[in-house]
Amino acid sequence: MQAISVENLSKLYYFGDARGYSLRESITGFFKRSADEKHDLWALRDVSFEVSQGDTVGIIGNNGAGKSTLLKILSRITKPTTGTAKIHGRVGSLLEVGTGFHNELSGRENIVLNGAILGMKRTEIAKKFDEIVEFSEIEKFLDTPVKHYSSGMYMRLAFAIAAHLEPEVLIVDEVLAVGDINFQRKCLGKMGEVSRSGRTVLFVSHNLGSLGQICNKGLLLDGGRMTAYGSIEETIGKYLSSAETERKFMLDEPDESREMQIDEVFITNAEGLLTSEVAHDEDFFLEFKTRAKRKRRGAMFCVALLNKNRERVFTEHKLVGDLMPEYADRVHVRFAIPRNFIAPNKYSFLVQIFLPDGELIHNLFDICPFGITDTGSELSAYKDYGFVQIKGDWQRISTDGGN
Repeated sequence: MQAISVENLSKLYYFGDARGYSLRESITGFFKRSADEKHDLWALRDVSFEVSQGDTVGIIGNNGAGKSTLLKILSRITKPTTGTAKIHGRVGSLLEVGTGFHNELSGRENIVLNGAILGMKRTEIAKKFDEIVEFSEIEKFLDTPVKHYSSGMYMRLAFAIAAHLEPEVLIVDEVLAVGDINFQRKCLGKMGEVSRSGRTVLFVSHNLGSLGQICNKGLLLDGGRMTAYGSIEETIGKYLSSAETERKFMLDEPDESREMQIDEVFITNAEGLLTSEVAHDEDFFLEFKTRAKRKRRGAMFCVALLNKNRERVFTEHKLVGDLMPEYADRVHVRFAIPRNFIAPNKYSFLVQIFLPDGELIHNLFDICPFGITDTGSELSAYKDYGFVQIKGDWQRISTDGGN
């Protein structure tokens, strides 16, 4: 059974000031706008897909891709410019902190109000009331007007209401980032529970690890257009492979006085494709192309991983002669980094050619910026992992703490 059916959905936003216009200004403005569309923005363009009942769909894309606009249309907050979006069943949505709350009402009163907005009977709301309060962890402030709540309290109550009042379709935007790590995990667990109960979940997040854990399908948006829709693993993979940052270093112009130099440096994934985003559980490679006018005895290649503070995480060396035969004046080198070794974070590389006495022949610092992304580990809720992850040797010595 289809829970959501979207066909040729588009949303056009007009840019301009909000002052009043005369009839003449409105008419001339219309034709001017039609002739000059650079002031308009298609937030969504011809998006079509279907979601089956019980699916959990992660919606992925860069900022400005149209994710929030899609959720607002599905939540009936805004209307599409063209196309249709049909939803079968009651919709619970959490798009912005405190959406649907009345600031002057208490938490208790807002639970009842939100239930009524969802079309629930008072008896249904009463049945779920205690669960909502317990999940939101705001019992001490239940009779306090929500205008005095912190953003975290707002979010906890809003999510608890949206998830517990049994909507057939639950729509959640990135607002979970407001909460602390423990509550984020609690929310992710609840969304998984909602999905397992046969209800449908649409979830927008930049945390690919969370999406990989709870979603079975993924929808990728790019510039308002849908570019992928399928399994969450395939969709995340396509997003990572299409991430747009500075993927390749290329030397602007050769230095004729330099005896050896590095012309190109780039990162590739296991399929050999250039990338700037790498899944934590996939091997990847640093590749570079070097040429030599004259080879120096003992010359070495150096590769160092730099963290986001431009500090070395590791350094590796290799004799140039081991990779560049005597008869060759050019060489293409590939340096492999194994999966599950570099922790999810932001990085770049240092690549050098140097001599044993410390003389630098060519030095490239802070090139090929890239990210390691958690796509579904047990630590995916954390914001910062450090820079190296290891598989330590854990052993139980005793069960009572004694010798």
